[in-house]
Amino acid sequence: MSGYGQYRKKRGKATARRQAGARPTAARVEPAPAERKLTLLIVDDEEEILKVLERLFRRHFRVVKAGGGKRALEVFRAERPELILSDQRMRDMTGIEMLKAVKDAEPGTIRMLITGYSDIEAVIEAVNHKLLDRYITKPWENEQLLELVLEGARKYLRNAGVRPGDESIYF
Repeated sequence: MSGYGQYRKKRGKATARRQAGARPTAARVEPAPAERKLTLLIVDDEEEILKVLERLFRRHFRVVKAGGGKRALEVFRAERPELILSDQRMRDMTGIEMLKAVKDAEPGTIRMLITGYSDIEAVIEAVNHKLLDRYITKPWENEQLLELVLEGARKYLRNAGVRPGDESIYF
């Protein structure tokens, strides 16, 4: 349930108790598990693309960015994002190389690749080796890209659901 939904649910219970004449007590109030947005790591060596994608996703996800594959691996280790959206062609390493390292470290991470038609052979190989959950071809439509990433988030939640310590995650 979203943060707002839980707020309304708690508020409704408190209102019902007040109307019944009951006063809320500390013994009755149960703390809700901590909630946070899913984290999406966006990887591209073009700063303008990073900015465009961040604007597209920031309402739905906690967005972190990396300007290349090697930097993405550093950010991945520090942030542990649930989803990664990466460009294939970058100066320091390919998106597939970076996503392979991510899969080895955290197989449950949803891995998505943006690629041009010229890279299709590499994408087919990555799909066959289960390195990708989804690939998106350039150019993309923003609405379609958003829906594909939201679909990836739903898949992650179906497979993972709750993090250690009862921390609920949502998007």
